[in-house]
Amino acid sequence: MRYLKLFLIFLVAVLHSGGMAYGEMYKWVDKNGVMHFGDAPPHNVEKTNKVEAIPTTPRGTSSSQVDSDKELKSQVTNRSVKKAPPLVETPAPVMADANVEMFMTSWCGYCKKTREYFQARGIAITEYDVETDPAAAQRKQEILPSPGVPLVVINGTPIQGYSPHAFEQALQGR
Repeated sequence: MRYLKLFLIFLVAVLHSGGMAYGEMYKWVDKNGVMHFGDAPPHNVEKTNKVEAIPTTPRGTSSSQVDSDKELKSQVTNRSVKKAPPLVETPAPVMADANVEMFMTSWCGYCKKTREYFQARGIAITEYDVETDPAAAQRKQEILPSPGVPLVVINGTPIQGYSPHAFEQALQGR
């Protein structure tokens, strides 16, 4: 019975501590400019900084304390982050003499992107809807029998699908 009481007192003490641990962190830069962190200050370094701990919330605290701790933590960890500039497609030189035909459908998203691609470059295209024009569907089959739209023909060169790289090469005569 005596051991049981000692065990229960020990158990209550351990559980009551809540697992909180305290320690110190040190930060230093070596002679090569490399930053190090450790739990003890180094012996052979001239200058060290003690790193401030971010407060943690032990179990059983109120929600207002948790919210204020989260706010404090976000203030400590927020940094300004630069975003990369957006990629901008540079329009190719206007090819006024290019002969561009597009075999398309009204519902095709890639057909719409293809149309926008050529419009952004000031290149006139002739569009043929293969669903409403049987002659256009027949001509598309003769040019390229594989299914799918858009089919773009640039100066006699057929290009299946939306492919800006292939469009640029065909417009430059390659």
